[in-house]
Amino acid sequence: MKKFTKFIGLSFVAAMLLVSNAYATEVPDRGPIPFEVFDANKDGAITEDEHTKAREERLKQAQSQNQRMMRNVENAPDFKSLDTDGDGKVTKLELLEGQNKQMQENRANKGPRNK
Repeated sequence: MKKFTKFIGLSFVAAMLLVSNAYATEVPDRGPIPFEVFDANKDGAITEDEHTKAREERLKQAQSQNQRMMRNVENAPDFKSLDTDGDGKVTKLELLEGQNKQMQENRANKGPRNK
């Protein structure tokens, strides 16, 4: 069951990234930030500076729209946790895996839903 859930999660993130390719590199106000938004210079990798700037832009955008604070924002993966091979760059696969892992952890921490 865990493998199936992980597969579904990765499939969802991959689908989101494919859809995001059709749009400009604007920071979305909801959901995972697409790789193309993080990779500002379009070199195929995300640097720590690019990662920081995209996350700061997302927070500024939410504040300027007077949105309530985003859920789990404090739990968002930092650059070092995404850079699993430690080369100072995050690939598209590393980002997908990190975002999927974070979504799974966020869901696990919600507990059972009351119906």
